[in-house]
Amino acid sequence: MLRPAVVFLRLAIPFGVILTLLTPPFQSPDEYLHFYRAWQIAEGHWVASQQQGDCYGYSRYFEDELCLGGELPQSVLTTVRQVSQEDLRFDSNQRQQPQDIVNLLPLPLSPENRLFLNFKTTALHSPIPYFPQAIGIAVGRVLHLSPLLLMYLGRLTNLAVWLLLLVGSIRLTPLNPWLLVGLALTPMSLFQAASLSVDVLTNGMAFLFVALVLRQGQPERTSDPLTLRDSLALAGLAIALSLAKLAYFPLTLLLFEIPRRRFGSWRRYILTIGGVILASLLAVGLWSAVVSQIYIPLHPQLSPPAQLAFILGHPLGFVATLGRTVQQQGGELARQFIGVLGWLDTPLPGFLIASYWGVLAWLALIPITAEGRLDWRHRGWLAIAALSSILVLCTLAYLWNFVGNPIIGGLQGRYFIPIAPLLGLLLYQRRWRRLPKLTPWLLVGYLLFSLTVTCLVVGDRYYG
Repeated sequence: MLRPAVVFLRLAIPFGVILTLLTPPFQSPDEYLHFYRAWQIAEGHWVASQQQGDCYGYSRYFEDELCLGGELPQSVLTTVRQVSQEDLRFDSNQRQQPQDIVNLLPLPLSPENRLFLNFKTTALHSPIPYFPQAIGIAVGRVLHLSPLLLMYLGRLTNLAVWLLLLVGSIRLTPLNPWLLVGLALTPMSLFQAASLSVDVLTNGMAFLFVALVLRQGQPERTSDPLTLRDSLALAGLAIALSLAKLAYFPLTLLLFEIPRRRFGSWRRYILTIGGVILASLLAVGLWSAVVSQIYIPLHPQLSPPAQLAFILGHPLGFVATLGRTVQQQGGELARQFIGVLGWLDTPLPGFLIASYWGVLAWLALIPITAEGRLDWRHRGWLAIAALSSILVLCTLAYLWNFVGNPIIGGLQGRYFIPIAPLLGLLLYQRRWRRLPKLTPWLLVGYLLFSLTVTCLVVGDRYYG
């Protein structure tokens, strides 16, 4: 009998490493900006700083502009700028020259020669989702590796931590572990895991949190008291996940799935769950207070406070905006969720995207294994947490649009990966277990095919 966690590892490790090395440096969304922030954290600077002028961006020198970022080695900027003689982003006609990568591998780090780099978008992020990359970079700095080798090391440590979190999720979930395997190994999910993105740790923590809550909420565990270790694990994940991305804070509502009897009393039940939710909000509030001191608007005409006031003043109008967004962008977001890679400039074949959605629907509706149970109370909390998270995600994205924009710009399919297990489990039905299942070997064959096509598409896009 194939075990889901073993299958996941045997597919994710080789294909994850291949994508780590095959994808040219800084060719996932904002990867070079994540590189700057991870490097800053690796040096022990958890809060970014401001500087008026004399700072550097991707291709510009800012003589007078107020910049947000920090001082990093000049060799880091040199690596980002020179790794490709042509800017590969958004231009599918450009190709990566392998010699450009090889030429930068021996570039000396020279940490004493420093410049102030401008990375406004990632400078405001909490250090939490950068810890894996920062650890890799910190170790590499001790070994005096070049900036480009440190970039690859950061990718590999990010991938390694994600693998551990996903293995734990698949082993711990009492419901439909094969669905988690399918979701974790979508081309987009694995492509992200092989990058420096903050989404990597965020996705892994979300999957593990959902699995732990579902495990603690199973009816057969009702008579077992919730241990202090279990409570601390759930609290730690909830706080870290909220700090990684506020949009996924509503996932903490899943804690209400755990039966009250496991807490021993109503008082402990309310204090524990309320304490976790309050601590998560407090952590987010504290970090927001810190970064509010250094915040610099991305565009003079963007005003999140004014946009929030518009939403609160026109709630029905915002609902209509949500509807228009789904109508106009829903199909593209669904494509991106499975596989529009690179800087959203490397789409996978349409047949692969469509077939993968079919496989996920099959896994959700007719689970390969159906040991656990999910009653209507649990389904209700799954739905509340999922819909609340989607609403917060869309609202936060809308805050960075022009006030009153008719649709929500800035959404990407990969943002829905942490919420996907909840939506898939809402379709979970044990009574359908007698219907034809997707056998494990057939699923493995399909995933092998999917990931092979993904690697071929990435290779052709950047080197073909």
